[in-house]
Amino acid sequence: MKQKTTTAKIFLAIFSFVFIAAGCGGGGAGQVANGPVVLTFWKPFEDTERLQPLIDAYQAKHPNVTISFSKKDIKNYEGDLIDKLASGSGPDIFSINNTWLPQYMDKVVPVAEKSWLIKDYKSAFVDVVVNDFTQGNKIYGTAMSVDSLALFYNKDLMGTVGIATPPKTWAELATDVQKIKRADSKGYFNRSGVAIGTSANVNRSVDVLYLFMLQQGVVPFTSEGQPSFANQLEKDGNYTIPGVSGLTFYTSFANPANTNYNWNTRSDYSIDAFANGRAAFLYSYAFNRQTILQKSPNLNFDVAPVPQPNLDNPSINFANYWGEVVSKQSKNQAWAWDFLKFISSKESLDKYYAQAKVPSSRKDLIELQIQDPEIGVFAHANLTAKSFFKPHQVKIDDIFGKAIDNVILNGFTPTEAIEQAEQQAGEVSREGQ
Repeated sequence: MKQKTTTAKIFLAIFSFVFIAAGCGGGGAGQVANGPVVLTFWKPFEDTERLQPLIDAYQAKHPNVTISFSKKDIKNYEGDLIDKLASGSGPDIFSINNTWLPQYMDKVVPVAEKSWLIKDYKSAFVDVVVNDFTQGNKIYGTAMSVDSLALFYNKDLMGTVGIATPPKTWAELATDVQKIKRADSKGYFNRSGVAIGTSANVNRSVDVLYLFMLQQGVVPFTSEGQPSFANQLEKDGNYTIPGVSGLTFYTSFANPANTNYNWNTRSDYSIDAFANGRAAFLYSYAFNRQTILQKSPNLNFDVAPVPQPNLDNPSINFANYWGEVVSKQSKNQAWAWDFLKFISSKESLDKYYAQAKVPSSRKDLIELQIQDPEIGVFAHANLTAKSFFKPHQVKIDDIFGKAIDNVILNGFTPTEAIEQAEQQAGEVSREGQ
């Protein structure tokens, strides 16, 4: 009898040790933590008040976990983040732009496969999130929202020249521009059709250029990470260079020799031009809606899907947004991932969107947002939005900003500008290898 009791005690001790060990370092719902867990979370562009209800809800379910959230200034964000990670004192969870993952692969850790199945992730989130934050069937990040380009339009300027509806195609956009644009005797456009064509005075000009190139069928980088913006594309026996076609169309609106000419370096900054009634159309993101309203509260405008080259082909849009990742340095990686899975769940984001009117990253919530007059167009755009990996976002964006300048200011042909951009992008790609 005494031997049986001793054996039972040993078994109970082993079972207890295994159970407690399973909770060490975090592990998510249903597991026990060996002591308190503190997760530090850095994110720009996010007010604490909007995120706090989700933090409170998670901490209520896991009293042993404390989420320490810090809203960061975007001006110093990446520099401060890199410095802290280099010193080993970085946050457990931090936000990155959707194009930054290649730069941060050695600094982040994917979620454990058993904690978040890739098939569930793919069925929940829009394709651009899946493409941007997964590699090799591993999940490296999640996103609480996605912002895709849309076409802002001034109803009064359109109505003045008899245009009833915003353009749906590139050809319609070009036609509308001809009707709307007005220039003085010195060549200053006191009224432009669309605020694109140059680099410096167009907000997110490279994003609009990327959109045009993607709509033409460009494959920015090969699976080996080599740039392919200058590659030919064959369709129905015809060969084109999608990168060149996209750059040609973009710069045509600032090319004095082109009938699309309606914008130049003397034009106001694009958002100001639209807010001031000097531009009828503006390619921009949902977050700029509030900026426009602050600048011009009485402006009679609305938002439409971005025009497509050909309505017979599937629609293509472009997304620029932020997602959350878990630091490889974190001592509580499993808990950090459990928190991210929680705040990007359907239930959590449904509550979050009630506080923050932003387009959804989840397909099952976009259905609810599409009818919203403020963000419905952007939410719908997320279903067809694309992006692409960049070996270094700032450098690649700078290269294509200069490609625009080379055509408009330096006498390059679009072909020459794209070929140079591809060569420079290849150098950046090799630097990161």
